[in-house]
Amino acid sequence: MPNYRRVLAPGGCFFFTVVTHGRRPILTSGLARECLHTAWTAVRQRHPFTLDAIVVLPDHLHCVWSLPEGDADFSSRWRMLKGLFTREYLARGGESASPGASRQRKREATVWQRRFWEHAIRDVDDLRRHLDYIHFNPVKHGYVRRPLDWEWSTFRRQVERGWYDPEWGTVEPDHLGDVSAGE
Repeated sequence: MPNYRRVLAPGGCFFFTVVTHGRRPILTSGLARECLHTAWTAVRQRHPFTLDAIVVLPDHLHCVWSLPEGDADFSSRWRMLKGLFTREYLARGGESASPGASRQRKREATVWQRRFWEHAIRDVDDLRRHLDYIHFNPVKHGYVRRPLDWEWSTFRRQVERGWYDPEWGTVEPDHLGDVSAGE
């Protein structure tokens, strides 16, 4: 079994990628968005953190969190968030993917990939690159021509704060195929 090493930086800022099991495109459904909101609210009430940026795409999400001073436990927060989401999603009619033998033995639901990817933000430039990556992701995947058009992102909120120009990241229609071809 791989030995995963997590960076523990109390009060740190982290970029995360979390993916659905089998990359099933469920996260932008009304039910999934409601369940995400409910789970997010419950976890933040019990274990506070600041959500600096997020984008929710059909099969994955990216976000940046800042943890409270002295707290480095993002893993428990993700475990709770994924668990709360899964229980509510399945209870309200969402479907699990077909489990493999390992998940059947462990009686695990197949809504999320088991793990998540994290990166400790090192400095302001690193934060800016990750915020740009988050907000450009719907354009990169070919869902929209400009970040402002993607509904499930903090881009609009950050435009209101003056962090981005509303037209930042806009891709001309004839170049959209070039952007989404990378993944």
